Amino acid sequence: IAKVISSGSEGNAVIYNNTIMVDCGVALKALQEVKRSLKIVLLTHKHSDHLKIRTLQRLQAERPTLRVACGDFLLEELPCIKNIDVLQVGKIYDYGAFKVSPIKLYHDVPNFGWRIFLNNGQKIFHATDTVHLEGISAKGYDLYAIEHNYCEEYIQQAIEEARANGEYTHAYGNINTHLSIQQARAFIEANRKESSEVLELHKSRSFYK
Repeated sequence: IAKVISSGSEGNAVIYNNTIMVDCGVALKALQEVKRSLKIVLLTHKHSDHLKIRTLQRLQAERPTLRVACGDFLLEELPCIKNIDVLQVGKIYDYGAFKVSPIKLYHDVPNFGWRIFLNNGQKIFHATDTVHLEGISAKGYDLYAIEHNYCEEYIQQAIEEARANGEYTHAYGNINTHLSIQQARAFIEANRKESSEVLELHKSRSFYK
């Protein structure tokens, strides 16, 4: 149901059901095996590890019917992109073989997560680059693709060591803009059913263990 092309600060693109891609933060060559079956690209936010405009342009040049869905906050980032659908949080949009609904997330720029509903009844919850998931519910989904960016104990240790040495650590940025392993697991446990699967996304190379 899910194929991770890339996840993390080096680039993000995840394929669902061979037809839906969340984020376009990789080079076109990384999409060679999947690009022909794609129907839509769901964008989250403007950071370059999630959105490479050149890749999206080249993808649409090869696939003129490919649709792009995003929030209105991304429109100014997409002047050369066609077939854009501007979607609103909480509304469900029917694309025939699947439905999607954006979720408001909490990053240092405006950001969407996505609910994806496949026609076979499967439900997917996708959320990365958010400092929390408070006020959001996703009961009984089949797949939780959620950011597991850092371990709270490990990152706190790194912060204390940096303070003691009078050094800066980008751990501060992580805890203010990303979701911890502990937060992700608490959300999943509060919402999952017995058969639910979990996909851990956007793991920090420095603070994940």
